[in-house]
Amino acid sequence: MRTAVLFLTLVCLLAGCGGGNENVANAQDALREKAKPAEENLTRVRDAVVKYHKEKGEVPRSVTHLEEVGLKEASLANEDYSELGYAFYNIAFDDQGKLVQGWLIATPMADRDALQVRMNAVTGEFDYVGKGEDFGTAPSDNGPINKPASNG
Repeated sequence: MRTAVLFLTLVCLLAGCGGGNENVANAQDALREKAKPAEENLTRVRDAVVKYHKEKGEVPRSVTHLEEVGLKEASLANEDYSELGYAFYNIAFDDQGKLVQGWLIATPMADRDALQVRMNAVTGEFDYVGKGEDFGTAPSDNGPINKPASNG
């Protein structure tokens, strides 16, 4: 009898925990939906980086330089991500001008409940972390470098 009571208690506890997981999943889905404008903007930034390299023969140093090829920084701003929240790093092209490596990140404004979004510039794949968290190795990491270059 005691075993049956313990078993039923365990089943009830596990069933009760299951609903919480659904709420977490729903919250993550809502945050991913809020990240869609950042995904679209990261794609625009990547395309502008490629265009800049094609026209100038060099990698742009910042998003500001992309204005020279038609991407206005102000056009990146939305409710959760400012125009200053976009960056790219470890951009590399081969001798034929093909993009072979690069990472782009959108960081939300400090007072917004939104995800940081990272895009593999080569594959177009996105991954996400919460505000204040660090990215680990990307699921689509196709090269040895996956950390921002040191400025030192």
